[in-house]
This record gives sequence, structure tokens and C-alpha cells, in this order.
Amino acid sequence: MSANAEYSHLWDGTEPGWVVLEHTRDEAEVLVTFGVDGPTLAEIKALRSVSVALKILPAADVFKQLRGLRSFSLGVHESRVARKLLLDCQLMGLKVSDLPAQVVHRSLINTLTKRFLLIEG
Repeated sequence: MSANAEYSHLWDGTEPGWVVLEHTRDEAEVLVTFGVDGPTLAEIKALRSVSVALKILPAADVFKQLRGLRSFSLGVHESRVARKLLLDCQLMGLKVSDLPAQVVHRSLINTLTKRFLLIEG
């Protein structure tokens, strides 16, 4: 059975109550940039103080991972978390920027039966 046939009850009216809810989430990637030779010792220390992932690694591994890089992503975060991380980086003297994005999630919910359908692709 094709997916179209299997889920046709969602749009053909045979099972009423299905609606699509759209959720928008504001996110941002936090990006730290370095000079042409990569991060300085002070920048690496500052990065380790704001990044949990780098903090738990041995210092030698962090040096190897960052050596010669022009930038380092601290990941994609919900916008409020990203703003705090951005501020923390600035307070530590790091050159940092954020790349904002909106992510839209759609959910199928039956308002009559209170069922939720998750479709992953």
C-alpha cells in the first residue's frame, strides 16, 4: 500500500477532525572566528570556558581539533540560548557572530480524537 493510500483518511474526509498545526522555532548557529593562523592560546582557553563539549576534552585534543581553523561552530541553538552564548563569548573576548534561521515544524492532530501523527521523512 502506498503512503498516499495509507494516509488518505487525513485529507479525504473519511476520518474528520484532522488539522495541520505549524510551529515556528527561531534558532541560530553561533560561530567563533579566528585570525589567519587559527585560534590563539587565549582564544582556545576562552572557547573551553563557554563550550561544554570542549571543556570535557583533554586540552591536547582541543588544540589538535582547533589548530589552523579560521572559525569554529558552537552549534545551532534556540535563539534565546544562542543570544546568551553569543554574549558569553563576547565577554570572553572572542570574535563571534550568529547565523539566525527559522525552522518550521508541522504536526498533524485530530481535534476530535486528540490523536497526534508524527511523520518523519
